[in-house]
Amino acid sequence: MTSRERLLAAYRLLPVDRVPLRVWGVRCWDPVWVQSKDDSFTPVIEATREHGDFVGTWGPGHGHYGSAASLEAEYWTEDRPDWVAHYRLLHTPAGPLRTMSLASRTGHPGMQMEFEVKTLEDLDKVLSVPYEPFRPDVSAFFDRQAELGDRGLLQCFIPNPISMVHDMMGSDRLAIWSLTDRDRIMEVLWIFQRRCVDILRYLLEQGVGPVFTMNGEEYVTPPLHSTKDFRAFAIEPELELSRLIREAGGLLHVHCHGPVNAVLEDFAEIGINCLHPLEPPPMGDVTLADAKRRVGHALCLEGNLQIGEIYTGRTQEIIDQVKHNIEVTEGRGYIVSPTASPYTPSLEPQTVRNYLAMIEATISA
Repeated sequence: MTSRERLLAAYRLLPVDRVPLRVWGVRCWDPVWVQSKDDSFTPVIEATREHGDFVGTWGPGHGHYGSAASLEAEYWTEDRPDWVAHYRLLHTPAGPLRTMSLASRTGHPGMQMEFEVKTLEDLDKVLSVPYEPFRPDVSAFFDRQAELGDRGLLQCFIPNPISMVHDMMGSDRLAIWSLTDRDRIMEVLWIFQRRCVDILRYLLEQGVGPVFTMNGEEYVTPPLHSTKDFRAFAIEPELELSRLIREAGGLLHVHCHGPVNAVLEDFAEIGINCLHPLEPPPMGDVTLADAKRRVGHALCLEGNLQIGEIYTGRTQEIIDQVKHNIEVTEGRGYIVSPTASPYTPSLEPQTVRNYLAMIEATISA
């Protein structure tokens, strides 16, 4: 099988020549990403290039809150010892909204420090933005898909209603307002849902696909939100998105960190085809064997190799875990993958050994 055929078969729960291997976050086909890494990444990049099944991502964005309306914005930066603070002041018809994020000078992940929505009045500013259907240029999707060819898949990242709500206010405020101002949150959520559906319909009409991906569910999983909230904020708004993808013959991948044991069957109800990263204890709360038993008939499972263990665990334990995961899934409907991308500026020798062991254990299984 080619990598593309192998991945599509795994998503569809069909037999494969070997279990697919997605070395999450190692974008060895992307010269810009490769050039940004120091020499410690080289063995992992080379092994992934030789043996990995590539999964790229392209997304159209969603304009301003799902609208193509043009808004004036101001941008400025502020230098700090280890960070650069990036500010944006967005001018809506009802007043300005300010955000601030930190970009690391030392290669570490960035941080969102200030969200645009801080008060209920800020929600009024968001909704004051005129709605114009968002119609992005999709030519880059087909260009990148052609570049990957049979070595992998290009997934189209689509906007998700709960992700859009969360990203403008943050987890704490969303959790509090889900109790104190629930009707207001639900109003905005369903406005965004209609806009996400409109964007997806456009993408499908343009021939984008067959694989789509989204995230945002992790913002409303237990314990921060109840299982009832998870259904209200994630499941119900996403049902139409999933239905449209299925009716077009497409496939849907979802990325959701954290504990998912209490909502595992809900993911199957959405109708998704693949769930990542399915974190094992102690970072998550579900084993691969249990997930396979409960939802393996409905969706492909990806991951269950904790990134922290890849970084610091014993190499033999990584090998044993890969073999165990392939055994309990019987080599079908499973993709070997770490739960997250490499997140440090350089890789220690032990981390490199563990990545290479994961790759070797997969291709030799």
